[in-house]
Amino acid sequence: MIAKALMLCLFYIVANFFAGQYVRKRWEISKRKELLYWPLNRTHALMEALLMIGFLFGAISLGNQLMGSINWVYYLFLYFLISSVSRAFMEWKYAKNEHIWISQLTEAAIAAVLLLSFFILA
Repeated sequence: MIAKALMLCLFYIVANFFAGQYVRKRWEISKRKELLYWPLNRTHALMEALLMIGFLFGAISLGNQLMGSINWVYYLFLYFLISSVSRAFMEWKYAKNEHIWISQLTEAAIAAVLLLSFFILA
């Protein structure tokens, strides 16, 4: 099970890289100068912080209770999916580059496909 999860995580990284390259080239999205992702405004920072706190709280509290029944990778990709969708919404609403939200939405779609593949292959 762990080998399958690691292979799917590697597939996620590779698919995300190539899809990101295609999206940036197709919609002429400039590459970010920063290595890390920074929130667009105060509301976005608060939303990201609440998502991270919710993720950590769920990982700690639910991790001990559901250790045998739910794999941690499902929970991790669910977090990536929700985080990417929220980032895409905030970038669609507030970013200066009008097409940058497409990149985040592509990441969310890849995370959703991987989350579904975990359920199908498990």
